[in-house]
Amino acid sequence: MNGNNSIPTFLFHSLRAAALGLPFLAGCNMTDPMINDMETAYTIATQKSGDTHAERKAAVTQAVRKYFPEGMKTEDAFRLLRRLKEEGFEIGEYRHEGARVWPDGELRPYLDEATRRNLQNQYPKGLSKFTAKKQYGRHLLVVTKHAVVSFHVIDGSGEISDVEADIWLSGI
Repeated sequence: MNGNNSIPTFLFHSLRAAALGLPFLAGCNMTDPMINDMETAYTIATQKSGDTHAERKAAVTQAVRKYFPEGMKTEDAFRLLRRLKEEGFEIGEYRHEGARVWPDGELRPYLDEATRRNLQNQYPKGLSKFTAKKQYGRHLLVVTKHAVVSFHVIDGSGEISDVEADIWLSGI
């Protein structure tokens, strides 16, 4: 390689090219409108100059808030979570006391002391964090897409808050 093209520069441009092609790399095989909106927001954000992961995540989060708006009633949010579960999403609930597979799993304490301390600092008593995750869209068994949606519910509030979302690629 000449002096103008270093390996880090090559890797940066390769990863950026992969990010720009996110909807096309693995084929847009999800028919869920929310996932499609997440991917569209991600693609638009990657096409802006100065694109950063934080900007992509903010765009994807904004797209998801169309479906899970801040202040949404918990029963409506849970109805959407059930639909996502039917579509193959893994749903988890994380609390100060432990975690469970939602909706029917048993709340179990965190396995080790370091994890327990870390998560108890993140989740004060009386708060639940719900997270829906899915791997989808394989291309040549090399690249996999991931989508995640999460929100908080304060016990007794009857509504959701702190909605976040992200999508990304992983592969060999």
